[in-house]
Amino acid sequence: MRSNRKPVHYAVKVLLLITLLGAVSCAGEPPAVVEEEQSFITIEGPGVESTVQLSLEELQSMTGDLVEDDYFSINTYGTEEYFHFKGVWVWAILDKKVDLKEEATAVSFIAEDGYTVTYTLDEVRREDYIDQNNPDKKYKMILAWEENHQAYDPAEGNPFRLVNGQREPGDVNKPLWVSQVKTLKVECREDLQ
Repeated sequence: MRSNRKPVHYAVKVLLLITLLGAVSCAGEPPAVVEEEQSFITIEGPGVESTVQLSLEELQSMTGDLVEDDYFSINTYGTEEYFHFKGVWVWAILDKKVDLKEEATAVSFIAEDGYTVTYTLDEVRREDYIDQNNPDKKYKMILAWEENHQAYDPAEGNPFRLVNGQREPGDVNKPLWVSQVKTLKVECREDLQ
């Protein structure tokens, strides 16, 4: 005995489609267009007066504090590479966009997957990170949105990467480059003990 399910399923799908189209035309308005989700960095924690969210566009508008340069890196296997980054100086973000409390001492950079690296405010403020192969180069710690002339794709994760040079020759710095940064948590002295 043959089943008549296939024609019934087809008829139900057609009826559903007609109903949906009728609802749209009865409303007199086209369906709403879903806007592209914006990318944000959240700055929070006991070391700030209030939580702040900054969009990619807001960070890109900080023209006086933008950095574009070739950053030298060494990974845990000893591989040495250069990467071209474009972003904004992290200290400028904290200094100009956030009300830091007097007792603020450190910043934790937290990725979407929970990977976290913490720096003191003095380390964030530094303008003299180095490239062991070029003693004349001095780097700032940046939040980059572009690598090797390609913007990070927001569909693949939050499009921000923490980048900085070396503290001293031989410093293995690449593992400290946090990808898909979502949160900067500003800590206080008592929170770090």
